[in-house]
Amino acid sequence: MPDRAKSSDGGDMTFSILIQFMRRSFLIGAITLLAACSQKAETLKLSVTQFGSATEQAFDHYDAAYSTQFAPFPKSDSAKQRAFVANIEAFTGKVTAANIDTLLDPDAVKIDPDVARQWQDTLKDLRSQYQQFVAIFDNIEAGSALGASAVTQSGPILEKLRKQLATISTDFAKTPPQFVTRRGTLIAELNQIKTQEHNNPEAEKLLVQAWWQRWNDLIADESAMQADTLRAFVTALALGNKLQGQIDNYAKLDMVSLIAAVEDGIKLADQIGKLSPAELATQGTALLETATN
Repeated sequence: MPDRAKSSDGGDMTFSILIQFMRRSFLIGAITLLAACSQKAETLKLSVTQFGSATEQAFDHYDAAYSTQFAPFPKSDSAKQRAFVANIEAFTGKVTAANIDTLLDPDAVKIDPDVARQWQDTLKDLRSQYQQFVAIFDNIEAGSALGASAVTQSGPILEKLRKQLATISTDFAKTPPQFVTRRGTLIAELNQIKTQEHNNPEAEKLLVQAWWQRWNDLIADESAMQADTLRAFVTALALGNKLQGQIDNYAKLDMVSLIAAVEDGIKLADQIGKLSPAELATQGTALLETATN
């Protein structure tokens, strides 16, 4: 009996050691798994940040394009002063709070405050939607068991945002904003040249040639503004499409794939930045189709 008891005690000890070993192995495995999950989540966040930054830049360009429509030609302080003095000398009425802004800068377009407020509210709402999407990943606890689920649930949200970007980009490409106020200023100047009496035909010809150059410079600046804005949206769309693939296949992707995706995103943004306006339009069309399918 003592031998059996001894044998039993030895078996219990062996079993206990085995249990401890299994627990330690499980703990080490769990820690390793959580570390891997943490690294995956943090790496995916880099791609999310790329997309978030791209959308912020797109909306910055969008806002600037909208605002510049109604902006007059920039003037130096001395030019503004000369124009104001000339306006006051020619003005025969009474200066009031209602007309002082026009006397100071007659070229400036006064936008209805309600319209301006509505635009800013719309832009703020758009920005907020994409910021909230990025915040989903900021709030995912590294290594959390719910992390993978949160990533998966973000997929439909991103799909909706991508379609929204595609709609904005399509509308912008179809009817891009123009420098309305500056165009109006130059057209008024050309009409003034035509209606004035010129004793020297050559002088009039030089004035028209100078006007032509200013008009072409304006159109070039306008085209650059349109291309830069569209480029920003195409970049955001391209990064959004890549991010959608990472989120949809998150469970299957390893660290190497996620790191490669971040590097690909950097290269992709650089490639889009080098596209000509014609190439940009072609690639933009393809990306729009991808985002809406």
